[in-house]
Order: sequence, then structure tokens, then C-alpha cells
Amino acid sequence: MPIENHDRLLNRRQLLGVAGSVAGTAMLSSNSQAESSSQTPPQIVRVVTVSYSPPFHDHRSQGIDLAPLREMTAKVAREKPDFICFPEACACIGAGFIKGIETAPELSPYVETVGKIAREFNTALVVPFIEREGGKFYNSVPIVDRRGNFVLNYRKNYPTISEMEAGISPGTEVPVAECDGVRVGAAVCFDANFDFIAAKLAEQRARLVFWPSMYWGGRLLQHWCQRYGFAMGVAYGAESAVIDMNGNYLSRQGQETLQVRNQHLPPWAMGDINVNRELYHLDYNQKKLAAIIEKYTPDIEIEVQEPEGFFLMASRRPDLRVESIAADFQLETLQEYLVRSMRMRDGLLKG
Repeated sequence: MPIENHDRLLNRRQLLGVAGSVAGTAMLSSNSQAESSSQTPPQIVRVVTVSYSPPFHDHRSQGIDLAPLREMTAKVAREKPDFICFPEACACIGAGFIKGIETAPELSPYVETVGKIAREFNTALVVPFIEREGGKFYNSVPIVDRRGNFVLNYRKNYPTISEMEAGISPGTEVPVAECDGVRVGAAVCFDANFDFIAAKLAEQRARLVFWPSMYWGGRLLQHWCQRYGFAMGVAYGAESAVIDMNGNYLSRQGQETLQVRNQHLPPWAMGDINVNRELYHLDYNQKKLAAIIEKYTPDIEIEVQEPEGFFLMASRRPDLRVESIAADFQLETLQEYLVRSMRMRDGLLKG
């Protein structure tokens, strides 16, 4: 790594907040919550999405073993990531989906094993698996923070028909929680066809959404990022990606990328994301832009998406939160504006 990039990386790591507290998650300690509240939230986070699934292992009868995944994490850790995400159900499908269901582990011991790897390499981990709970099975995405604490578990809300026929039950919740100072959430593969999921993530102010999958997603995901104002980490065996909040791809790389197949590059995508950023509509806000620039230049960045009527505002300083700038100028976020519009419409229809 060039010296100038190494220096930038050290600065980025110094800005990173420690483990965030998550309401309603019993496995997070009160000490972690106290430390999180006293730290400056992160400015730039490094996301790595890995095109790798470990070989089959019977986690149910032989005990949970993620040794091959740990070896891959050790390689990725040289990039100094803040978050690492692996593909859909990766820990359980080395011998196919049906076998994965038959040998699926329960959530708690599985998360404990993932947490040990997260602590060892000082990075938050997203390692999807097939979850057994009683007599039901879910296509699940647990997230643990860099200290190995359980943050949330997303169960795929919209399994494919073939998944449901095989025995996968649909999830019903779309959780968002703070992980190492960043509001995170998840969706899986076929979920990309249902904007309801993206809307629920945005409603809870997700800044970073992980999307483990068995296909690319493409412009569907770009739409999610641009319309709902979060970045995405895409983990797919053929080609993983990182998409910024403006809908632009920061990187694409995986097993089917030519240079990876030729063993010139590793099988992962990496992107640095400014999470101190928010999405707004131009309505009622655009006349304030000149005054915002006058007061806060050079510490802000405003990216106008004129055809869509949106703009992104970002702070360039970790101690200057974009929410503070918005409060200073009474800016409505895009989601707040649309909710206000819908409420007014509903009131008029009610007469």
C-alpha cells in the first residue's frame, strides 16, 4: 500500500466510533453502550464485500466450524476494513440449499462463533447463514460489531418460491441498529424487487445496508441507494460490489471478474463511504443552499441530482454532523418531506 494511502487509512481508523448500543438487544453490554455515547460517530467507513463461500460443513451435528471463513477474513483484514460482508447463506450452502436446511444451526451459538472472528480481526462481520429456530428455517443475515457483539439479525422477508418450497420461512421484520457508530440494516437477494424493504430501512435512517445475494442486483440497487439515501454492500459469488449513496458503484470485483480469475486481484470489492451524509428534496430546501455554503464552506459537500429533484449534503468533518447543519437551517430530509406530503394528502381525502 502506498504511504499516502496508509496515512489516509490511519486517519480514517482514528475517526471510527466504538461499538454502538442497540436498543432491545440483550447481548450488548451496558459498558459498550456507555462508550459509544461518548465517542464521535465515524466519518468514513471502509466496506469490503467478499465473493467467497466456505466448503460445506454440518454445523448441526458436528458443531459450528467457520475455520475456512476465518482464513478468508484474515486475508481481507489486511485491507483494514470496518465492515466485511459475505454472500447469501454462505456458511450453509456448500452442498446445496436442501442440505443447508437439514444441517442448519441455531442463531446464538452461530453468532458467538462469528463474534470471535470479528474480535480477532477488529472488524464488523456480516456472515449470512440458514437459521434454525424450533421447527422453522430462515435465510438470515446476522451482523456483529468489531467487538463481537450481536447487533441485529435480518430474516429474508421475500424468499423465492423455490426457497419456500424447500422449507424456508419468510421473515416479517426489517431491523436497523447502530453498529460501530453507523446505522446499519440488511436485505437479501430477491428482496430487491420489493421497495417496501428499502422504505423501511430508510424510515429508520439506515446509512449502510448489506445485501448478500445470489445475483447482481444491478440498477435495482442503484435505485435503492439514490432514492432512499443509503450506501450498500453487495456480496455475490460471481461479483461483489459497493454502491455509494448517490447510486454510483464505487467498486465491483469477484470470482468472475477477469483479473480475479487470472489471479491478479483478490475476490472482493472495497469502498470507502462517507456516512456523515443525508438525502434531501430540493423543494423548500434549495433556496437555503447559498446560505449553507456561505456559512459552512469548505467543510461541506453538496451534490445535486437535478433530474430527480434531490440533493445529498455531506460534512467533511467528523465533529460537524450533517444533522446539525440541517437543524441550523431547518432542512427536511427527503423521507420527512414525503411523509409530510402523504399526511396532508390523507387529511384532504378524509375531508
